[in-house]
Amino acid sequence: MFHGLNDAELLRLARICRVRRVEADTVIMQEGEEGDELMVIHDGSVKVSLRSRGSDGTVSAHTLTMLYGGQCFGEMVLLGSATRTATVTAVAQCVLLVIKERDFNVICESNPRIGYTVMRNIASELAFKLRSANLLLRGDIRLPHLEV
Repeated sequence: MFHGLNDAELLRLARICRVRRVEADTVIMQEGEEGDELMVIHDGSVKVSLRSRGSDGTVSAHTLTMLYGGQCFGEMVLLGSATRTATVTAVAQCVLLVIKERDFNVICESNPRIGYTVMRNIASELAFKLRSANLLLRGDIRLPHLEV
């Protein structure tokens, strides 16, 4: 998410980050809830899942993807959506870097290069996640051991 930023720009972002430690099996964010934070995985892994309705009408959660160190989630808040689109659960103990939307916006207003670079990286990450979800939905990849 921070690829392409210089040391001074990284230091500015580091100043607004808060560290959050999460135990395994902890729900970090729930689909449908409101949120104003982007999270970067410093250490650990999480699963991203969605509720879907089966042909028989029952609703169950299905894992879309796994995310690991260096990847982010909750990035939709920076694109104008405060409603969480998926549930994110820690698979292993995690150390997360948490960035509040309003703090990020303040930095972007004073340094548009940081905003442009981070948003470009987020767009790339979202494209990767969308391609992965498409493969999963088409059945080209399977994650049966991760089903909730």
